[in-house]
Amino acid sequence: RFWYFMKKLNKAKKSGGELLAVNELFDKGPTKVKNYGIWLRYESRTNTHNMYKEFRDVTINGAVSQMYSEMAGRHRAHPNTIQIIN
Repeated sequence: RFWYFMKKLNKAKKSGGELLAVNELFDKGPTKVKNYGIWLRYESRTNTHNMYKEFRDVTINGAVSQMYSEMAGRHRAHPNTIQIIN
């Protein structure tokens, strides 16, 4: 899905690009609670939906895990159908 969005944004295709690294994001000061906004796209049983959700957590990894739990509980979305856009 990375190349799909790159093609839409920058006119970059898979044949003209190369992934050099995939890094996990860590917070600089994980002692303060912050609000994180996540744009996501998921496939339900009938359609594909875009969504923006906000989560309150100490780290961005915690916010993403909250998002996966909430999407599984409220929308019955499997983790492999969820794509984080931003």
